[in-house]
Amino acid sequence: MTATDSSRTEAVADDPPRPGLSPLIGWRERLAAAVFPAPATSAGPRRTGRFLLAFLAATAYLLLIPAGRTRLNHVWAEDGARFLVDALTQPFGTTLITPYGGYSHSVPRLAAGLVALLPLPWAAAALAISAAALRAGIALLVFTASRGVLRSTPIRVALAALVIVIPAGNWETINNLTNLHWFVLYGAFWVLLWRPAHRWQQVLTAVVLFLASTTSPIALILTPLAVARFALPRRDWWGGCGFLAGLLLQALAVLGSTRTPYSDAPADLPAAAVSALVRGPLSAVAGPEWAMTLYQRFHLLAAVAALLVVVVLVVPALAPGLAPRRFLAVAALVCAAVSMGLELVMNWTPVLHVDAPGVLGAGQRYSAAPCLFLLAAVAAGVDALRGRRLIPVVRVAVALVLLAGVAHQYRTPYGRLGGVPWGQTVADATIACAQGQPEATLRHDPDGWYFPLPCPLP
Repeated sequence: MTATDSSRTEAVADDPPRPGLSPLIGWRERLAAAVFPAPATSAGPRRTGRFLLAFLAATAYLLLIPAGRTRLNHVWAEDGARFLVDALTQPFGTTLITPYGGYSHSVPRLAAGLVALLPLPWAAAALAISAAALRAGIALLVFTASRGVLRSTPIRVALAALVIVIPAGNWETINNLTNLHWFVLYGAFWVLLWRPAHRWQQVLTAVVLFLASTTSPIALILTPLAVARFALPRRDWWGGCGFLAGLLLQALAVLGSTRTPYSDAPADLPAAAVSALVRGPLSAVAGPEWAMTLYQRFHLLAAVAALLVVVVLVVPALAPGLAPRRFLAVAALVCAAVSMGLELVMNWTPVLHVDAPGVLGAGQRYSAAPCLFLLAAVAAGVDALRGRRLIPVVRVAVALVLLAGVAHQYRTPYGRLGGVPWGQTVADATIACAQGQPEATLRHDPDGWYFPLPCPLP
C-alpha cells in the first residue's frame, strides 16, 4: 500500500452542506457523498506510461494464452455470421443501427466496421485483436475508476486484472466481440462511479457510457446509478447524459425488433435460482470447472457455502467508514444478483438447468459479469480491513488469486477453437469464386456456423 493510499480519508462531496441551504440541495450533497468518491486527482506522465504498458501487456496476454492464440486464425459465431458479414455487405450507418437478437450492439458493430476495411484474410486476427484490446481497455478503466473508492493499490490491480484472467471468462468470451458486452456492462458500472479530474476524461465517460448502454440491454439495471450522478456538480453530468441517451436508443431498438428465444420451454424459476448460485458465488470462488466438480459432489451445499464465503468477505465493507465503499459493496451485490437473474430468465433453456449434462458448459458466458460484480463487492470488504499486519497477507492473497487465474487459463482446454481455420475457409471461398460461382460460403466456429459473401470477395 502506498503512502497516498494509507493516508486517504473519507470521500466527501465537493463542498459540505452549508447553513441556509435548501433541503433539496442538502439532500443532493448527502447523496453525492454517500455514493460517489471524491474527484480523482490527475495522473502524471509516468503513470500514463505505465497505463500504456499495462494496456499492451493485457492485450498481448489475451492473444498469447492457448485459447487466445486459436482465435487469431478462427472466427467465432456472430463475429462472422452477423457483425462481419453485415459490415462487408451493408452501409456502415445501416449496420450500426441494426438490432440483432432483439437489441443494439454498437461496440461489436463499430469494431467489425473497422475490421471490414482490412483484407478479408486478416479478419480473424483483426477481430481477435480488437476484442482483446477493448477488454484490456475496460480493465484499465476499472483500475482508474476504483481509485476514489478503494484505498489499496494491490486490490485495485487485482480488480483490473480479474477482467483479464477471471476463470468465468475462459470458455466463450476469449477474444470475440460477440460476448464482449458482459465486460462492457461491468466497466460501465465502474465508470458511473468515477469522478474524473479533467474535461477530456469527462467526455470519455460520456462516450464510454453511451456505447455501453447501446451495446448491452442489461445496462438498464445501472439506471439508478446514472440518475444519481445528477446529484453531483454539473461538470460530472457528462457520464449520466451519455448513458441515458444511449439507453433511450437501446430501448427503441428493443421495442422495434423481435427476438427469437433459445427455447420454447418456460423459465423454471426454482431451477434458475439454483443455477444462479452455482454460476455466481460458486463459480466466483472456485472457477466454473471446479464449480462443476464441487456441485456434482456436494450439490447445493457447495453453492451455499460459497455464498457464505462471499458474504463474510463483504461484511467489513458495511461497517462505518468510507461511505462510497459501503455503497460499492451493496450495489455490486445487487448488480450481481439482478444481472444473473435477468440473464438466466431471459435466455432460459433446459440445458441451463444445473443438473443438465456438463452443468456449466452451456451458457458459461452468463457467469462473467455476475462473478465480476461479486468480486468487486469482495474487494470492497477486503479493502475495509485495517491494520498494517494485514497488508502483507492481502498482497500475498491477491498475488495467489491472480497466479491461479493465469495458471488456469494456460492449463484449461476450454475456449480453444479447433474448427476450420480462417485462412483455409477464405482460400476455399476464393477458389469457389474463381470457378464462377455467384457467391462463396465462409465457414467458421463453432461447427455449423457460416455466412455467404457475393463474388468477387472483398
